[in-house]
Amino acid sequence: MDYFSNFNLHLVTILLIAILLPFLFLKFVHPLLKKIIEKKNKKLFKNLVQLKFFYTLSYILSPLIILLAINNYSYLDNKLDEIIFLVKKVSGIWIIISFSILLNKFLDALNTTYKKHEFFIKYPINSYLQLLKLIIIIITSIFTICLALNLSPWGILSGVGALGAILLLVFKDTILGLIASIQVYGGKLLQEGDWIELKDLNIDGEVMEVGLHRVKVKAWDNTITTFPTAKFLELTFKNWRGMQDSGGRRIKRKIIIALPTVQFVNDTLLKKLSNLELLVDYLNQKKLELNQANISKKEGDINKRTLTNIGCFRMYIRNYLEKHPHLRKDMTMLVRQLPINQYGLPIEIYAFTNTTKWSEYEDIQSDIFDHILASIHYFQLEAYQEPSSNDLKALTSNS
Repeated sequence: MDYFSNFNLHLVTILLIAILLPFLFLKFVHPLLKKIIEKKNKKLFKNLVQLKFFYTLSYILSPLIILLAINNYSYLDNKLDEIIFLVKKVSGIWIIISFSILLNKFLDALNTTYKKHEFFIKYPINSYLQLLKLIIIIITSIFTICLALNLSPWGILSGVGALGAILLLVFKDTILGLIASIQVYGGKLLQEGDWIELKDLNIDGEVMEVGLHRVKVKAWDNTITTFPTAKFLELTFKNWRGMQDSGGRRIKRKIIIALPTVQFVNDTLLKKLSNLELLVDYLNQKKLELNQANISKKEGDINKRTLTNIGCFRMYIRNYLEKHPHLRKDMTMLVRQLPINQYGLPIEIYAFTNTTKWSEYEDIQSDIFDHILASIHYFQLEAYQEPSSNDLKALTSNS
């Protein structure tokens, strides 16, 4: 009876300590840890609190105390063997699983804390943390099964080689994702915040997250698309980071001139164009050049060099772009003719804005083409436009 009384007293003491210890930890130890961690990294502590890291840590203490107390307790009654053994097994499993959860929460807190850091934006560790978490889960599962079934973990691990083919099949996506992430990060092909375009998957947007298995992309309509990381090994994609880093965004757009309106500049038009400030220097230089070239040419000779309205218009656009306050002068700037097609003569504007912001870029591009389209008639030119139903009705009524 004395033995059982002592055992019961000892058991009650252990249970009381196991119950009170988590509360004592959160009451006294937790504030000390808070001060220590906040001095080092306040953001990390905040993330640990949000993930309830310290509550999980406190829950490990109870089974740990029970396990240590039972191991150090010598009991004489064989009837208690099964109970003691079961308590030890449950406590051990509880500790292993809780410790696994604790490690996963700590890794999540690290990822949340440092993922916006400049270094980890260039070299994201999210996929590697996911791989580490997967390894932790596998190890936890092995030790939990071994403890529950009284098996040696080394016996299970030694049989892994025979199951290699099955494991490769099961974790095929994980392995491919790991290889893809190594290539992506090692080659600096992709990082969070990049604007990417995958035409094969109809994806166009900003990279939100690059994981071991999946890449998350936010499209410009605010929809979220995910696809396997391994797709980077199979498909070609366009990364607009170079444009963003350069600070200039390309304008590449054309207007089509109706061919019947292309003509030589006569005296009336020349006098009119001479009033344009952007063409004064060009026209004066061109007059001297043409007079020198046409000394031996007779009046009315088709071989005489003469100004054309399309050439003057092209030079006007070029001078207009060079004086535009929102275009980069240190980057390529062209106004060029493209091959004539069935619609007319395309004139392409190729330049770079001094901003990469989408809305500002669109405003600058629109302002430029607003001016070009409004000034085209000044050169006695017309932009091509396919006939509308009203045009066809007018032709029918006139005939």
